[in-house]
Amino acid sequence: MKAREFLARRKLAVEERNLIKQPLSAAELRALAKKAGGAEQLVAPKRRAEAEGLSAEKLIAWLAEDGARVRRPIIESGGELTLGFAADAQEKLQRLLA
Repeated sequence: MKAREFLARRKLAVEERNLIKQPLSAAELRALAKKAGGAEQLVAPKRRAEAEGLSAEKLIAWLAEDGARVRRPIIESGGELTLGFAADAQEKLQRLLA
């Protein structure tokens, strides 16, 4: 199940943003990194090798250059941040939305 379907089934209001067409700014990425436990958490799994060795600030700049580098979806609910939609992220969302 995709995140969009998961949220629609629960009739939750969603604010969508296409990160490819509208990449996150460095300031937005810094704020997300703070909630996520570090900028490295924001990197899409398939792009992690490219990001290896970058400092936190260089990583933020690298992510800001291309929205495809950012792990998606980014779901924020009740002050909690969930990145991606693997099984662990789905479980976390179910707990948050229960």
